[in-house]
Amino acid sequence: MDGLKMGRRDVLMTAAGAAAIGLAGQARAAAPQPVAIGMGRGQLFDEGWRFHKGAGTGFEIPALDDAGWRTIDLPHDWSVEDLPADPGDPARIIGPFDRKVEGGTLPGFAVGGEGWYRKHFRLADARPGRAEILFDGVYMNSDIWLNGHHLGGHHNGYIPAAYDLTPYLIAGDNVLAVRVCNLGYNARWHSGAGLYRHVWLDMLPARARIARWGVNAVTRRISEGSADLALEIGLEDVTPGLLVRSRIRDKGGRVVWEKETPAASQITHSASLASARLWSPEEPNLYILETELYRGKTLVDRTETPFGIRILTFDATDGMRINGVATKLRGGCVHHDHGILGAAAFDAAEDRKVALLKARGFNAVRPSHNLFSPAFLRACDQQGLFVICEAFDMWRDQKFSPNDFSRFFEQDWQADLTTMVMSARHHPSVIMWSIGNEIPGRNTSHGVETQWKLANAVHRLDPSRPVTGAINGFVGHEATPSPSSARTGSGGATDRTSSLFLDLVGYNYKLTDYDADHVRFPDRIFYGSESFPKDVVAIWDKVGQSPWLIGDFVWTAMDYLGEAGIGGSSIVPAAAQNAMAAFAEWPWINAYCGDIDLIGQQKPASLLRDVVWGVSPLEIAVQRPVPEGKAEALRYWGWSDELQSWTWPGAEGRPIAVRVYSSCDRVELRLDGHRVDSRDLRPADGYRAEFTIPYQPGRLEVMAFRNGREVARRQIETAGPAAAVRLVEENRGGHGRQEISFVRVELVDVQGRLLPDLDHEVELTVAGAGELLAFGSANPLATGSLQSPRTRTWHGRALAVVRSSGPSRTIILNARSEGKASATLKLRMA
Repeated sequence: MDGLKMGRRDVLMTAAGAAAIGLAGQARAAAPQPVAIGMGRGQLFDEGWRFHKGAGTGFEIPALDDAGWRTIDLPHDWSVEDLPADPGDPARIIGPFDRKVEGGTLPGFAVGGEGWYRKHFRLADARPGRAEILFDGVYMNSDIWLNGHHLGGHHNGYIPAAYDLTPYLIAGDNVLAVRVCNLGYNARWHSGAGLYRHVWLDMLPARARIARWGVNAVTRRISEGSADLALEIGLEDVTPGLLVRSRIRDKGGRVVWEKETPAASQITHSASLASARLWSPEEPNLYILETELYRGKTLVDRTETPFGIRILTFDATDGMRINGVATKLRGGCVHHDHGILGAAAFDAAEDRKVALLKARGFNAVRPSHNLFSPAFLRACDQQGLFVICEAFDMWRDQKFSPNDFSRFFEQDWQADLTTMVMSARHHPSVIMWSIGNEIPGRNTSHGVETQWKLANAVHRLDPSRPVTGAINGFVGHEATPSPSSARTGSGGATDRTSSLFLDLVGYNYKLTDYDADHVRFPDRIFYGSESFPKDVVAIWDKVGQSPWLIGDFVWTAMDYLGEAGIGGSSIVPAAAQNAMAAFAEWPWINAYCGDIDLIGQQKPASLLRDVVWGVSPLEIAVQRPVPEGKAEALRYWGWSDELQSWTWPGAEGRPIAVRVYSSCDRVELRLDGHRVDSRDLRPADGYRAEFTIPYQPGRLEVMAFRNGREVARRQIETAGPAAAVRLVEENRGGHGRQEISFVRVELVDVQGRLLPDLDHEVELTVAGAGELLAFGSANPLATGSLQSPRTRTWHGRALAVVRSSGPSRTIILNARSEGKASATLKLRMA
């Protein structure tokens, strides 16, 4: 196999053995305290920031007294924090959700505004040769000052930005100030606000360095177990006498290739690896490319770049192949927030998100509609999840808000697109670059020219991957989309100008156009870049039959804050069953259209997907009883209000709908061991069988058969009254102040069975070396605090996120709910 289908990005590491200087992180003290650290790249600069919510003048001045500001550690999203009540209206709470904010349902009633951050640090005795600060993401419209000198600013809240500190550093006390202006309604989802991703400090002894994101590895050929690679190294401020040493290590740390060469601004190596271990979602094998810059025996700079060896090919006849193996993209779209954590990009939260997606059978993700954090992409590399990296949700024309990125597109697109590609190209998980989603005006002459410019820019930066974009069905001169047309793809089949310069074409909500477009454009390779959950069976029947259709990305794989209620349902008079608006109104705050809910639990739409994808042969769910004369009305992305529950007090004797999802040919339903009914399943049934039976408490069981042999069974049973609270640690990750734990809080009966539909208040206390970061449920109408020690369960569950805060490393959680046995959980952090 030959190809140019691989890339990577620098991971910044401290340069061991270099001379030390003194630098003080304010940590959580009232005044800067000197702390000696070594020179090197990638020193985490997240602790000891001061924060002030609100506008002001002179906040960048070093002498400003900021002792009254809050001391915080990053990452930090102020838009999910509780803020004081409005003095003019004490009943109105300003944050985290405000029903009067501009945009309402689209940003999920989140509050924007202006915020300031200040960081004090001390340089003990000497300035470095080069000092640089890197922000992984600041949302949005940021300006940076060092010691009162303006270093620059950045508009795009999702793109990393670096600033040279060297000219204005002084021996002694230094102050870094950051202004962030999030106007609130500038995105169709919860954007977050502030320094919500990591900040890194580079301190190097000389001006010469390895260029940021300057090291690249591309797989040229894979044959009979060996792999040929092209390695590129970019350097800055090269002077005579510098030497570059490069080596590749496998996952066991063994050196499998190395080379030494005189320094130059651009260096190219060819490397061959025998017995290469390839990267794929099933086996995400990674290598490390070490790059070191020396002057004599003195180490000047060093980076480590993880990469994977793999080749991707795309063809309308053979479809998509990775390392020669035919593969379909079982994809889901996701936004970047972490539910009750908001947009705060903790590494452990990113790892958890990827693990949740993998557990549900996804092998691909479309981060919508912007570059995600380096930690998220790293998790996709390590766990094995294909990624479509997407640059923009709009170009020059605004979508819903005059405050969106369209204001800055003309001046910023080239720099932002370059940074996206260069910073993410080393990730083997990244398989395509998307230049836009549902772009208004794409088919105008100006739009076609822009498409050409963006596609060419990406191909120049990275010729190893295809360029794509998501088309939503407008033809001719596209107008700014309405909520319904933007999402339903109204407008007919895609014309050629919509995808003129795209290598692969993403179709949003265009299932009915697939066959017609294939006839019109037989060489076109496309995929469903967004689809409705209800279409899962039809979509995957079509994907399985069509090599030119390489996969699908459901909207969405996970619930997210914003676009409130698009996946909701309501009980209405039967005659009004289809009269549903695209969006819900207050107090809906989350989209509620995901396969996974806001705290990480599986939702009913995912049960059918499990069966269609072969994750499970059988699943069961029960529709919430509908009052007589009423009907359930679904929004475009809605799914019936189903639960895996046989606990419906008050519904005794009433007919209730039981939905069974199975890939088998017959299913049988039993209640307390007695056969109730059975059904034969045929392809036309779409993996579904529905039974309507009178409700009575007990044990409901379904069995699935294939060719007369039992293959699987599932059961749900009536739970008793809530008797206790249960605490279960789900995930944990990170180190030091970055270490966080996700703890599930459940209400159970005396036999330990979950109360699957109970809404009840729970109070949590945290003792020891920890603090409560977030506490809440998946309830899409829960507008209360996300940080209070009290919350209400939903479907019997809530989630607590706890952060390490002290050296003892022991955290004790206690949860109690009125009239129920409390629970205690001891966490020993790393």
